[in-house]
Amino acid sequence: MTLSALGLAAYIYSDAIPGTYHKNENGFPRGTGVAEYHYDNGALMIRECYFRGLIYRSTWFTPDGEEFATETYDKATGGVGYYLRQDGTIRSIYTYEYMPDVNMYGNAGNPVYYDTSGTPVLDASEPID
Repeated sequence: MTLSALGLAAYIYSDAIPGTYHKNENGFPRGTGVAEYHYDNGALMIRECYFRGLIYRSTWFTPDGEEFATETYDKATGGVGYYLRQDGTIRSIYTYEYMPDVNMYGNAGNPVYYDTSGTPVLDASEPID
């Protein structure tokens, strides 16, 4: 009986075990751990931390390795996502809100796009490259 209970608990909470992070066949995050994305030159661009498939912190870096920003995601207040160009400038900023029906954060409105000089272009409807 005890062995069955331990097996069931391990199955139910397996996505809370560090190192289980992965993306499912549809590209959605699952498990607990870290995802990293890199610039074309190999430098770290973004480090995302997940718990049970839900992002809780992102840190963005410049191409020379300096920390650019860190954002904490919260079910009550959502979060902010920066999308950077290969030179480390901001391409766009999105505001996210928690969507409980799918247990993930989704776009909470229109993103703000930035030109290559770093100026927000409030009437832009798509990224400016």
